[in-house]
Amino acid sequence: PPGPVVAALLRAAAARNVSPLEDAPPLALLATLVPQTAVTVLRHVAGPRRTRLIEGLPTATALSSRLLLGYEEDAVGAWTAPIVVALLPHARVDDALARWRRAGAARVRRVYVLGREQRLLGSFERAALLRARAASRLSELAAAPSAVIAATTPLAGAATHRGWAQTAVLPVVDRSERLIGGLRREALGRALARAPAAAPGADEELTVPGAPARGSWGAAAGRFGAGPGALPAGRAA
Repeated sequence: PPGPVVAALLRAAAARNVSPLEDAPPLALLATLVPQTAVTVLRHVAGPRRTRLIEGLPTATALSSRLLLGYEEDAVGAWTAPIVVALLPHARVDDALARWRRAGAARVRRVYVLGREQRLLGSFERAALLRARAASRLSELAAAPSAVIAATTPLAGAATHRGWAQTAVLPVVDRSERLIGGLRREALGRALARAPAAAPGADEELTVPGAPARGSWGAAAGRFGAGPGALPAGRAA
């Protein structure tokens, strides 16, 4: 597959090809992509056009795209999967099952339980949801999170997070400790593999101050099973 520099050039080229088109063709394409993939193109589109394209996307995709674009590309928040099943502690298992199926059963690994102001109280694996009685309350299933990660954490810092020893999906919280989604191990691997790929002329916003040198990115990506030639996959993180 193409190397990371080529991958960055391809994303920039895609954005340039979008620019001369009317809104309908690029909107049709962007609407078929998961937010993390759509955002890699949108970052290279000029501000006013980007805003207009986002406004034309399906509501859920538009909200997710705005959320991800609010973070630097080499921060955890930009690679978070914002579509997760999250309910209040008094919700029943059958409520969670209905939400789980609507969200896409194959894509959801954990169910999150939230308190006031969207604060994370706990979570449990989907296997526990399938085994539980339909009338059980989620508060009976949820265990306090053993590890969370801040959305502003640089990718290299995320690679050494202790939580990966316990789970393949880390809950991601914002500065107010509200849950915004989950970071999957494979999504971090893809992000690390392309993190140093800022092409000539790429936006300066792609680099967090103090981010590690190119060699460090490569070593971190290797630990997560993503070679330096990996490209972001066209599916949920």
